[in-house]
Amino acid sequence: MCIKSCRAKLQLYIEVKSEKDYNFMGHDLVLNIENLEVSFEVKDIPYFVLRSVNLELYTKQKIAIVGESGSGKTTLANSILLFNDKKITTYFGNINFYPIKKCDELTHQVIPIIFTEEIEKEDRTEFDIHTLDEKFMSHVRGFHISMIFQDPFTALNPVLRVGEQVGEVIKIHNQKLNKKEIYDKVIELFTLVHLPEPEVMYKKYPHQLSGGQIQRVCVATAIANRPEILIADEPTTALDASLKESILSLLSEMTEKFDTSLILITHDISIIKNYVDYIYILYAGEVLESGPTKQIFYNPLHPYTQFLFSCYVDKTKKGQKLPSLPYEIPDLSDQDFIFEKCIFLNRCQKKIKRCEEEKPEVYSVKGQKVKCFLYEK
Repeated sequence: MCIKSCRAKLQLYIEVKSEKDYNFMGHDLVLNIENLEVSFEVKDIPYFVLRSVNLELYTKQKIAIVGESGSGKTTLANSILLFNDKKITTYFGNINFYPIKKCDELTHQVIPIIFTEEIEKEDRTEFDIHTLDEKFMSHVRGFHISMIFQDPFTALNPVLRVGEQVGEVIKIHNQKLNKKEIYDKVIELFTLVHLPEPEVMYKKYPHQLSGGQIQRVCVATAIANRPEILIADEPTTALDASLKESILSLLSEMTEKFDTSLILITHDISIIKNYVDYIYILYAGEVLESGPTKQIFYNPLHPYTQFLFSCYVDKTKKGQKLPSLPYEIPDLSDQDFIFEKCIFLNRCQKKIKRCEEEKPEVYSVKGQKVKCFLYEK
């Protein structure tokens, strides 16, 4: 399938670019997403839900992907693990995973989860898109890359004890362990995630647990095999305010304990300040701004990022009406708009005429990256 925005030549082995203004560049790269585009074909109409997404993740790094509902956050997470519906999904670009853990089944220095090969022909350029086969991918999932899903209440099987469910995840990737060893590992995990009475908790069913306890079981399941990458998709959505901080603290604690890199997905920019190192702002399938957390918080550049912070609820805004954006997210099947104009055009209060005529590039501004003509040098 030919995708309109295919321009850059993509390669399997990617040269890591160094930037002196961000200290995680000295760590090992574990995930590199380059020019990722994802389209869903619905009733023969392609919807380009992700476009030109570039993302880097390093060892021990904690990043956040922030955006409103419908921005493509979960689709991006699902793309990393190839969870999107194969019948309707088309990929383009590269997702390369660099494993750190060694095992008998995996000796590769780089695993191309999605790999786009450029083929030169006499009169045209074609692209051959490859995805990792399901057998190999099933090894990556849970052992190298784990995910905490958005709704903890549907993530667990209601008719199985929670301890058995965590034990099954351990068993799949550790066939040599016996039942006693698996049981001991589950109890150890329940202790690590601060579940009370781990032996009692092992025997309980999901409906017997509180929302916070279920989320802790999901965290235990995700870290069971000490993955290099942990993806947490809106892990605090179904929890009340008093539990949000405790779950985020737990995720931070677990990733630091096992040297795991974290991808935190959220629509609530106010909760991540103290828990991540780097932020990507996603809107309608495009990364509009990215940068170190402190810089994004104290100096948001893109008009959309600035709007997100204007909706940040705190005591100083008590009694004030929070702002809202006009119009809706653009039609992602309208290729002339999404590939040729600024994606934030219809809702931006700082737009200029050029925004209607061409798409802005990504500009670097003192360690931040922003896709907006206002920062063109």
